[in-house]
Amino acid sequence: MKTRRTVKRKGTKRRMGGGKMDWYKIPEVPITEFAKCIKSFYAVLEGENVGKGGDDVFLRTILVSHGDLTDEQWTASEKARRYTKSLEGKMGDFHEELAGKLPGWKTLKIGDPSGCDVMKADGTEYQEWKNRDNTMNSSSGSAVIGKLQKLITEGKKAVLVEVNCPSGKVCRFGAPPDIEVLNGQQAYARNSGRESFFDDLKLTLAYVFKTFKTFKALEQGIAQAAPQPPLPV
Repeated sequence: MKTRRTVKRKGTKRRMGGGKMDWYKIPEVPITEFAKCIKSFYAVLEGENVGKGGDDVFLRTILVSHGDLTDEQWTASEKARRYTKSLEGKMGDFHEELAGKLPGWKTLKIGDPSGCDVMKADGTEYQEWKNRDNTMNSSSGSAVIGKLQKLITEGKKAVLVEVNCPSGKVCRFGAPPDIEVLNGQQAYARNSGRESFFDDLKLTLAYVFKTFKTFKALEQGIAQAAPQPPLPV
């Protein structure tokens, strides 16, 4: 009786552990570059870079008394306030960095002759990004408009971006018609070429900070979800 010989074939087997990243909604920016943009947020949330101003005993007395707060409630609210203040200070940099990582755009270094934050890669358009319209008063707003007007005279497009505006309505600070003033949704749509980018960014941030409580956890999540090469048998 003949027996069939079994021949072992050399081949590959897949490395386990790769997962989907359906939660990452802004594929225009490589996820590793996106992680760099939000690293400073994690530094705050993990307690590495939080403002440590002294306690105002009179402010504490007023708020604790008026709100009938316990010491524990006051401590929790004060911690949240300091975290919020520290995070707000980093939001402008976040938007500048992210906008410059979109295809065809670049973030300008501090001290760039244009004085702006983001430039189209071909040098035809410059953008000044502000996280809120109220980060500028009339004086500083006029200064920003002045440097954008200078770029207009040099034949460039000039744009002022105010990411967060009441009801999406921008403040022009006296800008002439040839200077565009956009809110965050309009600016991200312009730079990405996709109307839903702003909302998708919010969805991505919500998932990231709900799921990955530390920057290390985020890095591990990205590594595990990345496509893995086959392992030789």
